[in-house]
Amino acid sequence: MKRSLTRVAALPVAAGVLLLAACSSGDGGGDDSGSTTIVFQNQFSDAESAEMDKLVARYEADNPGVTIKLVRDNDASYYDKLVTQITAGKGPDIVRLEPPKVSQYLNNGWLAPLDDVVTDETTGDYFANTIEAASKDGVVYAVPQDVSTLALYYRKDLLADAKIDAPPTTWDELKQDAVTLTGDGTYGIGLFGGWGAYEFYPWLWQAGAEVLNEDGTKATFNSPEAVKALQLWVDLQNSAMPPGMATATEDDVRGPFENGTLAMFTSGPYMVSTLRGDALSDDEWGVAPLPADQRSASVLGGMDLAVLKGSSVQDEAKDFLRWLMQDDVQTTWATDLGYIPVKQSMYDDPQFADDPTTAAFRDIVAGSLSRPTIERAADVDSALGDAVQAAVSGAATPQEALDDAVAKADAAIDG
Repeated sequence: MKRSLTRVAALPVAAGVLLLAACSSGDGGGDDSGSTTIVFQNQFSDAESAEMDKLVARYEADNPGVTIKLVRDNDASYYDKLVTQITAGKGPDIVRLEPPKVSQYLNNGWLAPLDDVVTDETTGDYFANTIEAASKDGVVYAVPQDVSTLALYYRKDLLADAKIDAPPTTWDELKQDAVTLTGDGTYGIGLFGGWGAYEFYPWLWQAGAEVLNEDGTKATFNSPEAVKALQLWVDLQNSAMPPGMATATEDDVRGPFENGTLAMFTSGPYMVSTLRGDALSDDEWGVAPLPADQRSASVLGGMDLAVLKGSSVQDEAKDFLRWLMQDDVQTTWATDLGYIPVKQSMYDDPQFADDPTTAAFRDIVAGSLSRPTIERAADVDSALGDAVQAAVSGAATPQEALDDAVAKADAAIDG
């Protein structure tokens, strides 16, 4: 699932893990000739791989004797295999991780500090929440390579035809507008459960609910506020969404949005280049913050880069990351791939500031919250995602579904 939507796998901490993690990496390191190989393991898309190949070629040309070996693994068991590599002392040097993974790997002692990559002077260039999620005790252990969140995409033409002047900003407006936009084969909105809990987190937070208690020892997402959020989805499924949204994915709603039979759906900033590439005019669609209830919120996505503590070429790996995070390199990465900048300081650059859609994501990202980062976050995420699907499909009431999910999540956390 693209851009931080892969389900988070639990991280077993076996005896001796930290000793093993301190061993040298698999294929990376230097040799007698003085050359250095840095192994960079990732789950890039085809477009990202091609772009990184170009950037690596630039870096290697300016740094003779250094080779960046890109190892791409898009298998669903990527994280499980990575844990096995690390605990066997054969991990790569640089890894690409989902933000919730950073905290988990850090707690297991697997990450090297990056305070010389993101320094006191440059920390303010980034979104505070992206750095916060990758830090412990004031030390940064990962740097965001791309950043994502969920926003409301809407068809300007369909809203205008329905005499709706602007996209909804509250839940009440959303419910009213979605019903108004539904009829004659067209649906008001598509909120899909096929991505598990990721899509639902913003609505839970907007209602005033929390996923876990303060110390992360108990699940709390069966509160009255959480039930209210899930009931919203159920009500919209019954009144304004296409059938089958419980298990639908983004691909299932993007097509109807593009052909004009779906007025609104949620997606990330990467969708901008997709819609433009599919020949939709900017006059036909727009982007807005998700409608708010008790508060406004969205979910922090994206991918981070980290250096493993067991790497024998930490300094060289960090040097590459420092280069990669330079404004000119990040501008190339973002513009070539159609992504938004990871540094909030770059949004003032005219090539980003002059695009109202990109500019709109600046505030949405800044207001996004991080998903749970406890060791058993995968199980919490899975339980909540199953509850969303059960309630939206009608297999259980929101309260029943969430009560069952909290019991499963607590059992995993205790287990």
